[in-house]
Amino acid sequence: MNYNIVTQDFSQNYFSKRKREKEKFKFWVNSTYIALLTIISILLLYYVWIQNVNATKWYNIRELENQKKNLLMEKEQLDVKIAELDSLSNINWDQSLLNMEEITDPDYLVINSDIQYVYNY
Repeated sequence: MNYNIVTQDFSQNYFSKRKREKEKFKFWVNSTYIALLTIISILLLYYVWIQNVNATKWYNIRELENQKKNLLMEKEQLDVKIAELDSLSNINWDQSLLNMEEITDPDYLVINSDIQYVYNY
């Protein structure tokens, strides 16, 4: 036997056409399956991300609505307090008003839009 002859594996080169087509078909089926699984996984992750974003936005909106309701109630309470302080009975019983004196002969200043007045003491 001659050792200078290089042995090669010729089995790969002598596949039948049917076998080569079957291998191509298996490759495309497997690659399509993997591509579909990848697309479905990406869509699932996108769906979860969108749901999380929407839940966060709605939570923030609910927090703002609660804050608005609390501020409106506080405004109403302050309006009631202002009305109490501005009421006639409180004004009549104010200590600074009790110490005032009645005016006997008042002087009034009348201002017209065309004339400039100066009040002399």
